[in-house]
Amino acid sequence: MIRVQKLVGGYTHSPIIKGLDLEVKKGEFFALLGPNGSGKTTLFKLITGQLPINSGKVSICGKEISTLSKLEKAKKMAVLTQEVQVSFDYTVEEIISLGRYPHQKGIFKQLSKKDRKVIEEVMEITQISEFRTTQFRLISGGEKQRVLLAKALAQEPEILLLDEPTNHLDIKHTFQMLNLLKERQQTTGLTIFAILHDLNVASLYADRVALLHNGSFLEIGEVDLLRKESQLKKVYEVKVKSQSHPTVPKPQLLMTPSHFSSNRLFNFDDSYKIKQGEDYLHVQFDQPLRTISNTEVGAGVQWLKHFCQFQGPHSDIQQLMTKYSLPHEQAAGIMTAVKLEEMVMITKVIEDIHMMVIVTEGAGKTINIMLYIDAHFTDGALVDGYMSAVEAKVKVLHDLHYSQTIAAVASTDIVLLALTQQGTKIACAGSGTVVGRAIGQMVYGAIKESFSKYIEKVH
Repeated sequence: MIRVQKLVGGYTHSPIIKGLDLEVKKGEFFALLGPNGSGKTTLFKLITGQLPINSGKVSICGKEISTLSKLEKAKKMAVLTQEVQVSFDYTVEEIISLGRYPHQKGIFKQLSKKDRKVIEEVMEITQISEFRTTQFRLISGGEKQRVLLAKALAQEPEILLLDEPTNHLDIKHTFQMLNLLKERQQTTGLTIFAILHDLNVASLYADRVALLHNGSFLEIGEVDLLRKESQLKKVYEVKVKSQSHPTVPKPQLLMTPSHFSSNRLFNFDDSYKIKQGEDYLHVQFDQPLRTISNTEVGAGVQWLKHFCQFQGPHSDIQQLMTKYSLPHEQAAGIMTAVKLEEMVMITKVIEDIHMMVIVTEGAGKTINIMLYIDAHFTDGALVDGYMSAVEAKVKVLHDLHYSQTIAAVASTDIVLLALTQQGTKIACAGSGTVVGRAIGQMVYGAIKESFSKYIEKVH
């Protein structure tokens, strides 16, 4: 649909675009990515014919773009740029009607019934019908962008070329526009070529992407190439962490500002305080910890500062958290039947790593484990450490002849692992590693001590 062959071009005697080859397939959403100055807009203008080509070819629908008249190009492709300036006081509807010009016949160009139907349709789907009689210069930048998109769609092109189409849009209208474009792509076979700055948005909407770096393609492929952190760091010169979207099988990127990398380490032993009453237990850290847990509030992988347990029959835990002035969005919390005043806490330093475990349990019927470690775990180590804690719990139950209750315990127990994410990075915390064994020993010892207290109390 769009074919670029050995393309060279730019504004100066030293070409910005340096011998590029690219093919955009019919009916795909193709995103061009790269930092400012990489040549994205130059390439866009070479493809659309706005800049002269030094050498090489650009073909649209099998024909070289230089051989097409303006009318032929307008029937094949529509262009939406970042510029939203219009010199004359046209109304919104008049602007959109210009998109029908390539389809009008005769000496006196007049709008047909079909033209008016198309104009109404694109105004409705871009949600700008209310502005039809408003002068274009009087509407906001985001509204102007939607009007110009409607004009482009009114052309009924086979190819839509977009230069940062969401530049003037808020989050709501960004997603509305891209949802609309994706729907048109899927239902009408529209081919979309777009320059996008937001890598996460590109990942969610594009079928394929190209990384442009200093006028050359570093890589072209499916959006999974956005999982290549070292390559993205090379292009954008920013520390990047790639992770999977929780509900869509696409990568999403997190950027780490330099001031976090240079933060001073804090002292673990002085970073928390514990409050305890008859019906609650609250561990509060000065700094958020990265956690993985199956707690009632704050489950999954989070960054949290407050860790609470409330004793009593099942009730609204969020109301209890409000009662104790605990922010829900920064807390992990559970309701439990165990007696919290009989908790066991063990602290140790193993291999220069500070660890603290708190266990609350009820005669082997419920075991709650909260383990805090002053270390930096990778995602894999985070899961390993969690599993090491669970394995230690199962082992101590077996060793103390509580094996008959293991199944019941596993369905109701809480396990929380929290990391400071400072210091040396640990890539594995399985039971066969030093850290994994330390986790196992801490959890095993705390549960065993808790059981011993219960046995002494009974006898």
